[in-house]
Amino acid sequence: MARPLIIPFLLFLNSAYAQSDSELKPGDTLKYLPQSHKPSWISVQSGDANLGIALFMDGKKIKEQDDSRGIKSMERLYFTPEKGKKYELKIWAKSYLEKSKTAKISITESKNVSVLNGQFTPDQFVEDLRTFRSIREKANSGLYVYRSRKQIDSIYQQAEEEAGNSKTIFDFYKIIAKLTGFEGSCHNYTDLPNHASYYLTQKPEYLPITLKNIDGRLLQDSKDTAVPLGAEILSINGVPTKEMISRFSQYYFSDGYSMPYKETTGFERGMLDKFYMEFGTHKKYVISYQWNGAVKEISLPGIPLENFKKLQDTRYSLAFDKKLMSEKYSFSKEGEGIYRLSLRGFDFATGKEDPAYKKFSAFLDQMMDTLEREKIENLIIDLRGNTGGTGALYEKVFSYLTQRPFRDSHYAYTQFNEVPMEEKLVITPLFLSNGVQDKRGLNAYLKQLYPKDIQGKYYWADDKNPSVLPNDRTFKGQLYLLVDQRVASAASHLASLIKSYTNAVVIGKETVGGYYEHNGHLPLVYELPNTGIQTGFSIVHVIQDAQNLPDQKRGQGIIPHITIQQTDQEFLDQTDVYMKKVSELRKQ
Repeated sequence: MARPLIIPFLLFLNSAYAQSDSELKPGDTLKYLPQSHKPSWISVQSGDANLGIALFMDGKKIKEQDDSRGIKSMERLYFTPEKGKKYELKIWAKSYLEKSKTAKISITESKNVSVLNGQFTPDQFVEDLRTFRSIREKANSGLYVYRSRKQIDSIYQQAEEEAGNSKTIFDFYKIIAKLTGFEGSCHNYTDLPNHASYYLTQKPEYLPITLKNIDGRLLQDSKDTAVPLGAEILSINGVPTKEMISRFSQYYFSDGYSMPYKETTGFERGMLDKFYMEFGTHKKYVISYQWNGAVKEISLPGIPLENFKKLQDTRYSLAFDKKLMSEKYSFSKEGEGIYRLSLRGFDFATGKEDPAYKKFSAFLDQMMDTLEREKIENLIIDLRGNTGGTGALYEKVFSYLTQRPFRDSHYAYTQFNEVPMEEKLVITPLFLSNGVQDKRGLNAYLKQLYPKDIQGKYYWADDKNPSVLPNDRTFKGQLYLLVDQRVASAASHLASLIKSYTNAVVIGKETVGGYYEHNGHLPLVYELPNTGIQTGFSIVHVIQDAQNLPDQKRGQGIIPHITIQQTDQEFLDQTDVYMKKVSELRKQ
């Protein structure tokens, strides 16, 4: 159990500033009592570890934060104390570079915070770019899956010219984000050391509306703004919608060549950072939009970042999504003769020995009891929003839907079983939670899972990829599979099996996860030496147990039989267009 350490108050210069320094040992949690009684910024930083922080009021956690992912990064929390309340800040190490170690911690309270300096020399950018490629050449089994060596050489040659002309960390990040996405894996990861907002202005220069991509149309997604809810945005400051979607998509990554996730996700997850990296902040926003058949234009002043955060957190479309994602799994009757199994994630259990796995197995047995007792002939498998998790969970689900044995994969391999470039390896929370504190522990794990070296590839051990038998009871009626662009990893793996080996009618959007293959299983993260940018990928290339189908090309996600689109009115009415389509099909 982690030992809490109380940080002594060292320096209090005036009513708006305090500073403290301490040390944090691996596994420990620091406790800090804020000194300022006025609204202020609390900044926490270490040169030795990436930190997570949580603020407590009268013993109750009111906020947890890990905005910045770099080892030498900073966490900033705006703190507004209430009179008579007791506050406490808890700090812990989330990851380390190369190995876990004692970390020096600095905590500062201040009225204001400065914009971080993201300036580096061209030589530093070029060095980081070359390191970035070396990491991928030595560790990433997915580098040449969808791209030829000639294509990779060409894009890196262009990238090196651009890196030599870069001035800021944003300039450089755009270059390597493009490279990251070019490879074609939804498990790829490249991020700034600090949250992008820390490099941005603190002036009121942020967008005064919110946006949602509905089938290539950007709709205004907030009530009580100067632009009506549901209005179609045509351009912002002269940038047309189509260009905006295309430029924003480069910051998000998918398996192969799949585009729907890349084109929609930024407007859901990237409006507080990557949107402004790409399009900048502005004192004024000239917005052209269409409403009630007429094209209109309005000029609005920018708003403070905190105001935009509140606007983003209260988007109109969030109510539907929160309701959809409210439970990890559920089973519900959706009409006469039809039930729905909703699976929103496979991250609620770590494996077959987890009590949560056993609980889920019992839940599936109870589902079969109901289906058999009521002689149900129609079952919806709803995977919308499911970004994956533990393989044993998706395998368990499919065992109730198939009459044939199946495997996780035909085969799976990595390029090594001793981690390369270990001096730049990040010891992540995943490793720490499994007792891995340095490269030795990781190498031992790799040798156990990938022992067979065949022509420079290390294959997954046979006993780790057994044949999975169908359950004693399986559903044999008509299946409907609902997928959206967010379905990934273990969830898209399940979707590929369902499409491949059952009678399911697949309804929705092309998934971000691949149909035939993907990189998965084990993620590694590395940190670049100068900028501190972190980049990662899953090291295992998986050839999935999926049939060749005429409507499935290599490099695609799971392609639906019926593609769903939503009208502007259905957006306003928050209509579940997926369930509406199932109902229409059953009436035919």
